[in-house]
Amino acid sequence: MPTAQVGNLKSKYGQYLDAGAATDADWYKALNEIMPRIYQMGFWRDMMTTLEEQDVSTGYFTLPADDASTGVGYDSVLGAILDDSPISLYAMWHDYRLFGEPSPSAASDDTSLMVGVFDDGYSGAGGRRRYRISPVDSSTKATLLMKRKFVDVAIDAHLVFIPNNSTVIKHALLGKLSEDNADIQRAQYHWGVCQNQIDSDLDSYRGGARPKLRVSPSGNSSGILGMY
Repeated sequence: MPTAQVGNLKSKYGQYLDAGAATDADWYKALNEIMPRIYQMGFWRDMMTTLEEQDVSTGYFTLPADDASTGVGYDSVLGAILDDSPISLYAMWHDYRLFGEPSPSAASDDTSLMVGVFDDGYSGAGGRRRYRISPVDSSTKATLLMKRKFVDVAIDAHLVFIPNNSTVIKHALLGKLSEDNADIQRAQYHWGVCQNQIDSDLDSYRGGARPKLRVSPSGNSSGILGMY
């Protein structure tokens, strides 16, 4: 995924802001408004990344703190491998609904009666999302597939992960400008272009991962394993 400094993005895209919004503070505010929306438009190329060899021996994993200087931040865990074995990811209610919680007398690393990784909501330590993991032991390591998040920027030197298609940010800024001017129809057009550009980039990247089912006119056909 390409990265860019906020100052460089301003020199390239600042013209698409309202003429009255020319200060650095207004530029940072605009990026902090449009980029989270772009990040939520789907798993576009390089939106996912991997954290390897994470120590989860306590039975918990808390998302690392955001770092605006590098632009690195994580929204959620998408998949997990514990000690080289894939493990299922669940919402918190799966654990409570199906199995319940261990008793207070249970071992400290026994965080669930169900095997898997459970989204446990936000923790008190800095309000970062936490996951419970079971089963674990004193040496358990995890490789985690992560979804990136946008980290708010405040100075020109901060880094931003940006889409491969440079027109996405342009149309996002034009969409914001249209919204600010109550031009809903034009705003919907620009945000629609953003979505189409991101989806097209994802399609070209995945290629053969999205097979097409072909049926013979004579009636002979075969299934495709793993098709979705």
